[in-house]
Amino acid sequence: MLRSIALSFLSFLSISVFAQKEYNGLPDDLREQKIIFLNYEPINIPEERPKGEVEKYIFTLKKQHNKAAEQANNYLRTSAIEYPFKYAIAGHDSYTKLVGAGYKYVLESNSFDNERLMESPESGILLIYDFYIKHLTTGDIYLLFKLDEMKVYDYRLIIKKLNKLIKKKF
Repeated sequence: MLRSIALSFLSFLSISVFAQKEYNGLPDDLREQKIIFLNYEPINIPEERPKGEVEKYIFTLKKQHNKAAEQANNYLRTSAIEYPFKYAIAGHDSYTKLVGAGYKYVLESNSFDNERLMESPESGILLIYDFYIKHLTTGDIYLLFKLDEMKVYDYRLIIKKLNKLIKKKF
C-alpha cells in the first residue's frame, strides 16, 4: 500500500515537473534571444482527381493550401525584415536542428499542422488558430494572439501583430 502511494506520488511529481507551462504575452528575454519563423509546408497532392464530393473538397483545400503557402512564405521573407531581433526561417520538419545554433524560440501555430487539411471541416464553422512562441528546450508556450483561417497565411499581418506586441513590451 505504502509502496503504491509512493509510486503514485513519484509519477505525479515527474509529470508535473516536466509539464510545459503557458504564459500570456512575450518571453522576457526575447530581445536577447533568437527566434525561428516557420515556412508553411506544401502538401503532396495525388495527380488523380478524386471522385467523391468530400474527397473533391479535400483535394481543393490542399490545392488552395499549396498556393496560399507559397504566397505566405514570400510574405514571410519580405516581412521578417521588419522583426527587430535575430531570427531564422526554417521548415517545420527541420527547425529543431537550429537549437544547437543558439535558437531558443519558435513562432508556432496549430495552423502549421497540415492534418487539418486531411478531412472536411464542419459546414459553416470558422476555424480559429492560436499563435504562440514556444521555448525549444522546455516546451513552455507564450500565447500571443489568435487568427481565423482566412488570415493565417498572411505573414505580413502575423509579423505586424508580433511587432506591435514587441513595441508594447520593449
